[in-house]
Amino acid sequence: MFHRTRRFRACLALTVVAALLAGVPASALQDPPKITDIIVIGNKTLNRSTIIATSGLEIGQSVTQELLDSAKRRLLALGNFGAGPDPENGVKVTAEVTGDTAKVVIEVVENDIVKSFEITGSGPIKPAEILEKLKPMEGAVLNLPTLQRKVSEIRQMYEDRGYQGFVSEDLSIKNGVLHVPIVVGKITELKLTGLRKTKGFVVTREMKQKQGEYYNVNQLKRDLTRVLNTDLFENVEPSFTFPRPGEVGLNLNMQEKRTGTVELAVGYGSRGLIGRAGVGETNFMGRGQQANILWETGGLANRNSFEVHFTEPWLDRRHTSLSVSLFDKAVYRFTQRIGSFDPGQQVTDSDYYYETHKGGQITVSRPFSETYRGFVGLRHDNVSVPNLNLGDIDRRILQNGALSGINLRLTHNTRDFDLEPAVGGFETYTLDLGRADLKPVGEPQKGDEEQGVFGILNYTRYGVDARRYLSPQGRRVNPKDRRTVIAFRLMSGSSTGTLPFSEQWFMGGAESLRGYQEDRFWGTNMLLFSGEYRHPLAQSLTGVFFADLGDAWGGPYKDVNLLGFQQHAQFNPSLGIGLGLRVITPIGPIRIDQGFGKEGARTHFSIGHVF
Repeated sequence: MFHRTRRFRACLALTVVAALLAGVPASALQDPPKITDIIVIGNKTLNRSTIIATSGLEIGQSVTQELLDSAKRRLLALGNFGAGPDPENGVKVTAEVTGDTAKVVIEVVENDIVKSFEITGSGPIKPAEILEKLKPMEGAVLNLPTLQRKVSEIRQMYEDRGYQGFVSEDLSIKNGVLHVPIVVGKITELKLTGLRKTKGFVVTREMKQKQGEYYNVNQLKRDLTRVLNTDLFENVEPSFTFPRPGEVGLNLNMQEKRTGTVELAVGYGSRGLIGRAGVGETNFMGRGQQANILWETGGLANRNSFEVHFTEPWLDRRHTSLSVSLFDKAVYRFTQRIGSFDPGQQVTDSDYYYETHKGGQITVSRPFSETYRGFVGLRHDNVSVPNLNLGDIDRRILQNGALSGINLRLTHNTRDFDLEPAVGGFETYTLDLGRADLKPVGEPQKGDEEQGVFGILNYTRYGVDARRYLSPQGRRVNPKDRRTVIAFRLMSGSSTGTLPFSEQWFMGGAESLRGYQEDRFWGTNMLLFSGEYRHPLAQSLTGVFFADLGDAWGGPYKDVNLLGFQQHAQFNPSLGIGLGLRVITPIGPIRIDQGFGKEGARTHFSIGHVF
């Protein structure tokens, strides 16, 4: 029974298969037709064999729709067809089947030969530079993958220079001329928000990125650095909108600083009891002008002193600036009593050397480039000193008289931020041309004219102050960015002619050679090398390790000996090392340095970095 059932099922299956085969055409059961011929039409420059080889088709292959589609994809990928508005129809591959044979027809729309180029809208990059990128395509059939690479290279060229530039979709070729339209982003709107006191032009005049200019990210960074270097703003935050291709909306959110200061103080120290009052404004009337008035009374000179200063940073569109100073002030040197080096001499409270300066200075400056700026200044100063009880030789430092001079200065500034640099450099080159008419102090004494340095003196002073800043973390993006900084300073100066005592190079104290008394060394020559390692301890606190090595020497006062403050004729450098703290405050960094030199230890207090 089981065997009969199995035979029945087998017969049934054969019957079903036979019935199905009876309904299928005979041609469907045969092998696919074979390619017997391949015809290429539409080609103008590329030869038939190259096109066939690229298609992957060969005589004798079995024709299937998959084979024809693959040949089309291969030819389109070649990039020499389909540059028109309908790229998919740039290649057609069909088969004409006759029995078991097929003739394959490859119809191509070959791209034009590139004969020349038309470049429009290149903006900040000259068309000739872009043409250099495209030149290798000239004289050949337009190849789309090659064109796409060139389009990407053009875009990269703009990005490398900070611009937003790209080739638009209107790229086309007609009659052998490849039209390359370029769109470069322009600032179509510039807005300033957050300004309460400052006039808008104070910001925009510092910027080269203005409405209507091509947007450049590198230039914007430099512009924002210049804006922050005005010291009028805590921070500037840019934001962007892109309304349409090629349009950039720029908004700067400004955070203003407090720029006004009022000072009232009474102090007692080596200069005696001093009262001090001052008013300052670094954004006068919101125009970025600086105005300061300082008044002092008392001190060893027991007199009233004042200083008035005004700066207009922008006189014209070329960023010409004007500074004017008027002064009637006392300048204290040495910070100790002085006298001739005589063991029997009694030094009293009146034996302090100080200078009274009455006069003024006017300075005009103008930038030569992004980093260079030149200064020309005129100065007139009437100097007088007290009549101290000094020996005949030492009295040669006591000079009264008028000084006039021209000051020429050139600066080169590559710092990231002027007030708190982390990287870059700053160099100052100075040349002072001076003339003095000096007279002895008090009643003329016998030998004054022979011993002293008096009469008409013509002199020249020249100096270099070079500073470098390095940081392992790189440039600051914002002035508040914390950075470890290694800073170096090389300062040198010399002179020709005969210098008045007050015009010599002085060294020693908080601003030069730390660990030594103020103005400890003086002369007609000066050399100083300083290094600092600055490491942030907190957001507003920086620790410093420093080393200073320098000297001032030479000149007509070499025999003067003021209780050990003796000028020497040859370079004899002194070393000072120490530790310090910088505390960031609204008026600038407060500086506290403890220096150690060969004459002991000194503590120095001041405002701002030494360099």
